[in-house]
Amino acid sequence: MAASFSLVEVLEHWLARSPAHPASLTWTSTASVLVLSLAGLLWTLSRKSAARTRAAPACPPELLKDDFSKGGYANAYALEHELTVPFDVGDVRVSKILVHPIKSCRGTSLQEARYTPEGLENDRKWCIIDADSRAIITAREVSKMVLITPRVEVDPASPYGGRLVISFPEDSGCETFSIPLYPTPDMLEDWPVLDDCRMFGKYLIQGFVVPRALDSADSTPSEVLSDYFGRAVHLVMKGPAARPCPPTLAFPELHETAMFQDGYPFLVVGEESLGEVRRVVSAFAQDKSAQIGGIDRERWREGGVEIERFRPNIVFKGSGVPFAEDMWRRIRIHPAADAPSVSPTNTPEECRTFALVSKCARCLLPNVDTTTGTRDAAVPYKVLLKFRANKDPERMSKPCFGCNAIVGGEGVVRIGDRIEVLEWADGIGV
Repeated sequence: MAASFSLVEVLEHWLARSPAHPASLTWTSTASVLVLSLAGLLWTLSRKSAARTRAAPACPPELLKDDFSKGGYANAYALEHELTVPFDVGDVRVSKILVHPIKSCRGTSLQEARYTPEGLENDRKWCIIDADSRAIITAREVSKMVLITPRVEVDPASPYGGRLVISFPEDSGCETFSIPLYPTPDMLEDWPVLDDCRMFGKYLIQGFVVPRALDSADSTPSEVLSDYFGRAVHLVMKGPAARPCPPTLAFPELHETAMFQDGYPFLVVGEESLGEVRRVVSAFAQDKSAQIGGIDRERWREGGVEIERFRPNIVFKGSGVPFAEDMWRRIRIHPAADAPSVSPTNTPEECRTFALVSKCARCLLPNVDTTTGTRDAAVPYKVLLKFRANKDPERMSKPCFGCNAIVGGEGVVRIGDRIEVLEWADGIGV
């Protein structure tokens, strides 16, 4: 029968046989360090491998507890434990669909939406640019943009499919105007084309300047918006030239395109993830010893962060686990049992299959209150930094919330549609 020795016993036996003169001791010490380091590395790798392969509960109930009494800031699960996959996600359903027609302006909640590989229909189809630099303006820079309300009005009888109605806060003094939803080729012939609309100083995107409103002969869209911004700006509709999405670590050969989204066609978020953010925000607000600069403790006692601040497209609920989407590589959205039996419902499977290509690394935009247009000094960004940083290997210093996604074709998504997880990510997720 073969003998069995522990690593410590082997090292003790080896050291006991080593010569006692100084040169040998130096060599022995060095070798000991190397052997111990190798042993530690092998032990760490074995632990990580076991964590990836075992099918344990994603979040044991005993870990879902506040640990502020122990000096922590979030529950032990959120801070110290990665999700183990696969895990039982239960009955996951689409609970909210949000479209943002003009980049950084107010979004609209829908019961259903068509989509293409470039995103939900009319999502970020328009943007507002600085007239001089042609830089795309966002609410990161001008927070009151979130108070501009674009409303899609579909009219099948119209030669341009309906209109986009754009309204402003009552106290702004700016008049409501509308533009064609789908301009005809004849209309586009005299719309100025810009090939260098700039986003983040590195992406050049083609767009048409919207030269006139449908219902106003006195003021152009540029003039109305320039009054609101206090500087010369233009309303721009995305042009036909493709705008590539950047590759990710998991998808280095990504060839998808998008509209005026920051990076990718879709943003997917779970209600359970929002619930955890709210819980942690509330806990920080109530714990006076917690160091969060600028936090309004009274305002955030209940953790009331709205999902609209994060500007997602598809929101789901039912996973039972915060940040479950971090670990989903591919999902398929199935029509609800009571969905209308129309052509878009019978979409091929590849057109209903979404790949989650990366986590969404966050900036300060979610700090902007969507109802007042004011920017909070701390929430949610500084709180997210406490427990959602170091999640994206490409942006370790940025906190993450939600996941960017692409899809294999065209289809329709509806409230109540069922989400199936087809493929899981490992390690720290997508």
